Amino acid sequence: MQCAPIHERVTTNAGARFVRRSQAAVRAATPLVSLFAAVAARAQTAVSTAAHPVDGPSYVPMALALLFVLGFIGAALWVLRRTGIAPRGGNGHLRMVTQLALGPRERVVIVEVGERWWLLGVGAGGITRLGSVPKGQTALPEAPVATFGALLERLRGGAR
Repeated sequence: MQCAPIHERVTTNAGARFVRRSQAAVRAATPLVSLFAAVAARAQTAVSTAAHPVDGPSYVPMALALLFVLGFIGAALWVLRRTGIAPRGGNGHLRMVTQLALGPRERVVIVEVGERWWLLGVGAGGITRLGSVPKGQTALPEAPVATFGALLERLRGGAR
């Protein structure tokens, strides 16, 4: 039995984007890792074939390992921020309160700006301001949420 490639198994757009971005990050990091490995191997052979051995320990492998770890941390942070897993830093004056996806590229977003909440429509064509209310005030009363039992009773009553 043959497994389908990972890009065929991912069913959601967000999952597919995450996989593509992760694969791109791995492809981008591969030359960097190869470069570090080559430099470390070259440094190791240079240390072992030195004409006059040094009395103390060599700091070159340790420095290269430190550079590799710092580079890896930087690459990991870049990937996490690009995929949206790690939040970006903000100045505190602008904050997204909530969002609701209406389609694959359209969403409604409530953004807190100072002491106001702005309702924004975000789509492929741009961003549109739909309205604004004072901070914390809701424009419409919350609709009652139907429980599973109530829905089941309503379906049973309609079928009889």
